[in-house]
Amino acid sequence: MFFIARTVNGLIRKLDQSVTNISKPHYSTFNQVINNNIISCNTSRQYSTPTAESESEINYEEIANGDKEMEYKLKILALETEVMRQDGKSVPDNSFLRPDHWRELVTKTSRSARQKYLEYLFKIEKKNENRKEKSDERKKHYQEHLARREWEKSHKPEETLEEFALKHGLQHNNIFLRFYDTTINQMYNNRLIQAMQFGQKLVVDIGYDTDMSRRENLNCAKQLMLLFAENRAHDDPFDIHFCNANNDGDVMKQLRKYIPTADEPWFPLNLHECSYLDMFPKEKLVYLTPHVREEIKEYDHDAIYIIGGIVDKMNQDPLSLAKAKREGLKMAKLPLDRHLSWGAGSGKSLTLNQVAAILLDQKVSGNWEYSLRHVPRRKLLTEENTLRTIDRVYDRRRFNTDRARSNPNFGKVNFDKLSYNSNSPKSRSNENRERNSFNVKNIFND
Repeated sequence: MFFIARTVNGLIRKLDQSVTNISKPHYSTFNQVINNNIISCNTSRQYSTPTAESESEINYEEIANGDKEMEYKLKILALETEVMRQDGKSVPDNSFLRPDHWRELVTKTSRSARQKYLEYLFKIEKKNENRKEKSDERKKHYQEHLARREWEKSHKPEETLEEFALKHGLQHNNIFLRFYDTTINQMYNNRLIQAMQFGQKLVVDIGYDTDMSRRENLNCAKQLMLLFAENRAHDDPFDIHFCNANNDGDVMKQLRKYIPTADEPWFPLNLHECSYLDMFPKEKLVYLTPHVREEIKEYDHDAIYIIGGIVDKMNQDPLSLAKAKREGLKMAKLPLDRHLSWGAGSGKSLTLNQVAAILLDQKVSGNWEYSLRHVPRRKLLTEENTLRTIDRVYDRRRFNTDRARSNPNFGKVNFDKLSYNSNSPKSRSNENRERNSFNVKNIFND
């Protein structure tokens, strides 16, 4: 009871601090929400008292940008987050939550959605803490290693020039030169510069920010980064153009985090806010969409293929098909069904980097069987997947057989207990119910 009293006192003190800037019409509603949250606490856990330092870490004015209604919601969410933390839920510390995290919490309409998002942030927080601990441990071991080497050098007798010349390996005699990461990056960038001059164009339409959720936008940015890396490491890369870019959207913000030098003039990446219709001839554009019947039979080296930069995990509408029809572009899809046997229950959707990898290999090899190796094996009807499915069905049947042996009545239907009773207004009386009810067993006997 002592811990419960401390928790309630802390929440009341937090309530007094939160309602100072809230108008009176909102006070009753706010107080009711607080009371409901306090009552919903699990009293079987051990609580800690909320501190004033954790409350002062949240700058409501900076997050809300002067919006009083949003500031009011943020204070409710802050207290709800504190209640979850006191209840033992996986909630990150307030010092870890950035303003964009709080704004994302405001958009969540249900408590379960907010709790899932906080659990996701909690995992990221713990991951960063573990990474920092490992980094500090590596630094400590490295310092010990340097100290040990200095001690060995100071206590080791000096070697002659002949002894040093006979040593081979790193930092000694070696016939190979060392390739640094900067050298490899310069080689890859040189390939992209040559592709900009002489290579085939490939367009990625990233103008679907408003049609995707925030999670899908972040996933799309990651796939764009992987697409760029896949193309850069290829022997014959594309000249990639990211068109319809929204610099204020979630995709571009996250993409700049993955590629910090994307906006540098020397970096070989083409970012355009304008449409591809303003840059390339319309007769050469071919929009790749899975919602059409026409397949790519032969790879066209003169065409400019367009990949729709959309992650449709939730929204399954044919947005790319509608956009291509609206703009009057030619459309086609990859010949996946012709060359692949799909497994049962597996989706046929591919990521952006997988589509780009297929086009890269097809451009060089001209063999669809080889190019489609980038499709994940788990989606295909292979011998391994078939055997796994058979084993799963066999285990289920064996489980049902064991239950039937332990329970003789398992799987049997007692027809004497099955009856149909009409609930219509005409049969509400007992006589009508008896007249309209019939036994299922009589049907089988007849």
